[in-house]
Amino acid sequence: MSPTPGRWTVFDPDARILTFEYSFGPGMATSLAAGCDAGLVIVSPPCRVGADVLDEVERFGPVCALVASNAFHHMGLPRWKQRFAQAALFAPAQSIARVRRQSGLQDIRPLAEAEALTGPRLALLDMPHYRTGEALVRIDTARGRVWYVTDVILNMPVLPGHPLPRLLFKLSGSAPGLRYNNIAPLFMVRDKAALRRWIALEAAERPPRWLIPAHGNVVDFQADPDAARALFGAA
Repeated sequence: MSPTPGRWTVFDPDARILTFEYSFGPGMATSLAAGCDAGLVIVSPPCRVGADVLDEVERFGPVCALVASNAFHHMGLPRWKQRFAQAALFAPAQSIARVRRQSGLQDIRPLAEAEALTGPRLALLDMPHYRTGEALVRIDTARGRVWYVTDVILNMPVLPGHPLPRLLFKLSGSAPGLRYNNIAPLFMVRDKAALRRWIALEAAERPPRWLIPAHGNVVDFQADPDAARALFGAA
């Protein structure tokens, strides 16, 4: 993986997969850019970034879609839509109403309608058992299958520095390390056990080689198969 001048990290040049870590205020998050038949899909577009960040990603293809990966990862949408007016907007179905209110953008479509744009290699899945909606991004590459997740799975190397989040993450067992997020499901998920079973089944049927979390470090399950068993077998 190598950084670009605009600080995007090229995860896979052939599949045009890039990541970008940005601050949303109280913490850090990672955006995803993924190549598809129509160009580039930007998932959880980064907010509070310079024009060079938008310029740089365009070198890898036309931005054809912007995705709010859940009801809370929408902060970058207005600026990115202003710059890339032709890009289609998508969000998980149950996220759409809140994303519209918070972003001021109205033409936001459910993830299910993105398939014609993305093609067979890139899938934007609207995960079940959610109150507020969340996407699982699945990409097939020559290096193996990649998953991108937002708030359902974390891989934070250390606990947050702020005392309150630090206590919450520690008591809930959500960090440090590769863990399910046990805080967000309290208000985002209808049935946590059913969601974890669904994720485990997806992992069994279409096992990921790589996991790119929005919060934390990339995981290579081939290098650490015990991590996959611990995570997906715990459902």
